[in-house]
Amino acid sequence: MGIDITSGIRRRYLLLSLSILFLLTAAGAGAFIYMKDSQEELRFKREALFEKQAKLETLRDSLNDMFFRARGYVAFQNEKELARVYEDIEQVNGSLSELKNIQLNSQEQQLTEELADFMAAYERETLPATIEMVENNDYEALRVLSSSGLTDSVNQFMEYAQQYKTDIDDRLEVLSREMLQQAYQFTLVMIIFIFLLFVFISYLIWRMMKEIVRPLENMRKAADDFASGKSFSLLPIKQNDEIGVLFSSFGSMIRTIQEKEEELTAQNEELVMQQEELQEHQEKIEESLRETNQTKERLQRYNDLNHVLSFSLNKQELADSVLDYLDEVYGLDLGLFWIRDSGEHKLKGVTKSMFDEFSARRIDYIDQRLKEDSFFTLKREAVQEKGLASETVYVYEYFAGVSSAAGQMTALFGGARIGHAFSPQEQKDLYGLLKRISLAIERIQLYDRNVKERVLNERIVNNINEGIQFVGVDGRMLQRNEAFCFIVGWDAVCLDEIVEKKQWIDHLAEQTDEPQKMKSFLESCLSQEEDGIQEYRYKILGPSERVIDVYSAPVFIEGEKTGTIFVHRDITKEYEIDQMKTELVSTVSHELRTPLSSVLGFTELLLHKQLKPEKQKKYLETIYKEANRLTNLINDFLDLQRMESGSQVYQMEEFQMNELAVEAVTRFRSENSHSLVVVDEAADVRVKGDKERLAQVLTNILGNAIKFSPDGGHVTLTLSNKENQLLVSVKDEGIGIPAEAVPKLFSKFQRIDNSARRKIGGTGLGLAICREIIEKHNGTITIESEEGKGTTVCVSLPLLSSGPSRLIRPEGTENSPSVMIVEDDMSLALLLSEELKMNGFTVIYHLDPSEAFEEAKRTPLVGMVIDIMLGDDLNGWDLVELLKKETSTRDIPIIISSALDQNEDSGKLTQIDHYLTKPYPPNQLSQAVLGFLTEPKQQGVIFYPEKGSDS
Repeated sequence: MGIDITSGIRRRYLLLSLSILFLLTAAGAGAFIYMKDSQEELRFKREALFEKQAKLETLRDSLNDMFFRARGYVAFQNEKELARVYEDIEQVNGSLSELKNIQLNSQEQQLTEELADFMAAYERETLPATIEMVENNDYEALRVLSSSGLTDSVNQFMEYAQQYKTDIDDRLEVLSREMLQQAYQFTLVMIIFIFLLFVFISYLIWRMMKEIVRPLENMRKAADDFASGKSFSLLPIKQNDEIGVLFSSFGSMIRTIQEKEEELTAQNEELVMQQEELQEHQEKIEESLRETNQTKERLQRYNDLNHVLSFSLNKQELADSVLDYLDEVYGLDLGLFWIRDSGEHKLKGVTKSMFDEFSARRIDYIDQRLKEDSFFTLKREAVQEKGLASETVYVYEYFAGVSSAAGQMTALFGGARIGHAFSPQEQKDLYGLLKRISLAIERIQLYDRNVKERVLNERIVNNINEGIQFVGVDGRMLQRNEAFCFIVGWDAVCLDEIVEKKQWIDHLAEQTDEPQKMKSFLESCLSQEEDGIQEYRYKILGPSERVIDVYSAPVFIEGEKTGTIFVHRDITKEYEIDQMKTELVSTVSHELRTPLSSVLGFTELLLHKQLKPEKQKKYLETIYKEANRLTNLINDFLDLQRMESGSQVYQMEEFQMNELAVEAVTRFRSENSHSLVVVDEAADVRVKGDKERLAQVLTNILGNAIKFSPDGGHVTLTLSNKENQLLVSVKDEGIGIPAEAVPKLFSKFQRIDNSARRKIGGTGLGLAICREIIEKHNGTITIESEEGKGTTVCVSLPLLSSGPSRLIRPEGTENSPSVMIVEDDMSLALLLSEELKMNGFTVIYHLDPSEAFEEAKRTPLVGMVIDIMLGDDLNGWDLVELLKKETSTRDIPIIISSALDQNEDSGKLTQIDHYLTKPYPPNQLSQAVLGFLTEPKQQGVIFYPEKGSDS
């Protein structure tokens, strides 16, 4: 059906639209051109104002920076600030030039010209003058320049710039209001234009609804009814245009669709089937992709495991990696990997107690099964692993051993899965992997053995007493051991650090007594031509001089010299032994020859001459004395030899040291020129030791104190406690010892070389023997001495009691007052001493009345306990009489302790109330002494302890 072009929709709507659009466009274009011209004019004015304002602000900022930099230069004389001043001058001049190129009013032109003149004068005159003033430090001229008006000019310009900015802002505000007014007018015109456009569009829409939309709606309804299978009617329209043609075409299309409906339905069913096949194929591809990713991840984990197996030297890391890999690959619920020889293990789902029980109870069965088969599996009913399941659940366990090349099991793998058995292929794969792991374990074990052997070799070399150093053919020291570093005092250098030739030779030579000879020896040993062994002896200087023997030997590998080894051996002890042998020969020849000469001489006199009986007796006494001297000398040599060889036998027993001290002092009572005193301050004197040897020590120390006090004096033996130690000190008033000689006194054959000591004589073995004995008793012996003022020897021995001793001091006895006991019965004296010490007193022993009297005159005493029956020359009453006659001792309270009946001394008892015959309770004695401290001072009253019952 043909379409009339003159009545077509396009033509009608096109002519109508073009006509109305032309009118509206003409009106809108006129309004737009007018508004655009107005806006352009206002925008031009605004941009001009903005440009002028920006250039003025730039000029102001540049000028402000210029003066700020100039002031900084004047204040701090900083050349960088001066350079920036010149940069700011250039910026100011540039801003002035730009201002001249824009439109300015007369006032702005005048200000610009004045500022240009000012800048020219400032750059030519003011700034150079200022620089010269700064360089000359002429600050007075600078102050004059500052007050000359220069600053006022600048400030005036700044104020003008600020005011001008305010004016520009006002003018900009006026322009903004004008632009807003024009915008309002333009908006009004546009509203009118839009209204007209709306009317035009509304008219078009009404025409389109009538001529286009309604026919199309009818056509759509017919299409919907056709699609849903309903009956429909499609009435033809009386329009000879595109819509009419469309209605006719739509009707033809409906008829065609109805004809082809069955064919399309069959094709749709075929397409659905093809889509299902494609979906299934896609699922297979996704499954294959997942398997590929899993394989990739498994290969990655296997590569990580291979890396550990190939490079790791840590057994624990190996065990962790192996079990983690097997767990990820085979999904283990329980697992262990155990390296048997060293004990490293990794567990999964197994506690430490479960593993301990497994290794204690089940391992024998596992080992026996693995001897028969390389691997095996077990199936058992789950107990703890069953969890919440109600039905029977089984656990499948797999065990395999990791064996070395020699067939010895080095590791064990055990894995378990709950409800999921290990397939035969999985079992073989696991065993094959474990065989590869055995190589890694053997490699780590081999490395551990090499490390142990290397460490062992290093320790062997470092524990050798000889110092060893290896020097390369170029003279650099490549290796050394700790003994060498100790010998030469080179602790700061690491054992494996390479030391240059000059450095180690100079250091070693500087330690010796003859540096030049040492350097010559070392250079000779390092010579390429030298291929034999050379030896040298040198001394190392320092606080303790040492003697070193060194020998060098070249090292050859396949006939080529690769270096030289030096072995330094400390022979200080051997050297000292040689010296001591020489000293021994000298000492023995002197000490033996002198008494032998006396013995032979007096024996010859007795054999060949007729002597009076008194002379014969005197000569025999001299021979006996010299024979005893020889015996003691030989005994000292034998004792020292037994001690050094370790064959000396000690008979250890428990005893009280104060008994031994009193016995030792008693042996020297015949020394009339010396006063021997025992002061007992120790609350605990019980020790364990060899009584005979400790008596030898005390006898030796007391003998030295007497021997080296040739002018007499007091020798005091003091017992005291310090923590859990018993201190026994012997102090004399003899010739003393030089301070530098004290550390050498305990060496064998050591004697102080001075005239006074040479006259005294001796072997120099006594103190060495004493130290050996005391050290065997876990004690110490020390000496304090000052030449000319005497010596104190202190012996410290451990007490039997574990804790420190504590004295029970009554009130008023904080300073440990002294009580003297004059008693010839040692057992009773010690009993009374223990009682008094328990009450906080210091006890002084005396046997001889005359010595007790002298001691009482020089020592403050809180009281004295005196026995009546004493020595042959003086008895107790004689001592009392001496004390009462002496002014310094008259007021000392005296307690009489006697075995005599009181009737025998009735004439001397005028001042007493009671008399007690020995024995009596010791506590009565301590109560009486304590009464001296708590009661008013007595005027020399003599107390007789009352007889009472034993306490």
